[in-house]
Amino acid sequence: MKRPALLKTLSTAIASTFLFTAGAQATTTQLNTQASPPPVKSCQDVLLGIQNRYNGYDSWRIVKMKITDENGNVKRRTITATHQNSGINRYLRSRVLEPAELRDTEAFAVDSFEDGKADKVWLYMPSTQKTLDVESKDLSGRLYGSDIAIGEMLIRLARDYDCKMLGEGEYKGYPVYKLYVNPNNEDEVIRLGLRDGEVWVEKDTFLPVHSTFNADAPNEQRIFDTDVYRWINGVFAPEKYSVSTRKDGRIISTSLFQNYGEQFNIGLPKDWYSPESLGSLTTNWREFRTESMKN
Repeated sequence: MKRPALLKTLSTAIASTFLFTAGAQATTTQLNTQASPPPVKSCQDVLLGIQNRYNGYDSWRIVKMKITDENGNVKRRTITATHQNSGINRYLRSRVLEPAELRDTEAFAVDSFEDGKADKVWLYMPSTQKTLDVESKDLSGRLYGSDIAIGEMLIRLARDYDCKMLGEGEYKGYPVYKLYVNPNNEDEVIRLGLRDGEVWVEKDTFLPVHSTFNADAPNEQRIFDTDVYRWINGVFAPEKYSVSTRKDGRIISTSLFQNYGEQFNIGLPKDWYSPESLGSLTTNWREFRTESMKN
C-alpha cells in the first residue's frame, strides 16, 4: 500500500551515504580498498563488486544540496549523514542543519539483509519532540524534495536484479564496465519507483559512476552522474554527484550534491545508532565533526 503523506514526510527527513542507483548492494567482505580487484567474468561479478564495496566501514559527512525545478526555482538543503555497519545490516542516521524550518529533524534507518525482515525507519520531529516508527515497502518518495528516491539511499540485494554485460569503456578518464540491469520482481520496482537501466562501474573499485534508469512513471528517466573522485581512508568515493529527471526526452529538474568533511573508518560511537538516541542531547552526535572539518 502506498502512503504519499508519509513519504512526503520521509522525503524531508531521511539521508544516508548516497549508495547510488545501481543493481544491488551486499553482505560480504569490503572490496573498496586499493588492493587488486577480484576477477570479473560476468555482469553478476560486477554486481557483487558493487554490493561488496559498501561493507565493513563507517562514515560521516556534511552534504549540501542544490535542487532546481523545471521553472528554474532553486531550494537548498544541508544535512549531516552518517552510517555504521552492524554485522550484515547497516545503520544510517541523519540530521537537517538547514533550512531553519527543517532544522534538527532526524532520521534513523536500518537496512536489513535478514530474510523476512523489512527495512525500518524512525523519524524524530523536533516540533513535537516525538519519534515516529515507520515501515514501508514503498520508498520511492524523493529525498528532501530532490530528484533522488529514498529507496536509492538504502542497500539492495543482488538477487533482486538480472543483468547483461554491455561492454567496457571510459568515463572521465577511468575505465568502466557497462551493465544493463533489470529488477526481477515487482516489489523492487515499487520500493524504488525505478525499472531497468544502464550502469557504468569503475573497474578497479566497483564504484558506480554513471547510470540512466527508466522510472516507473511513463516516459520518465533518472540520470545519475559523479565527479571529483578521491581516496579517503582507503575508500574511493566521489566528492560531487547529481541526479536529474528527464521527461519525454527533456531534463525537467536536477539535484546537485556535494560532500564536506567526508571520512571513513573512524570508529563512530555505537550509541549513536538506535531509535532511542534520536533527539537526544546527551551524546556528541550533533556537535561531532571530522578532523578535516576542524582544520
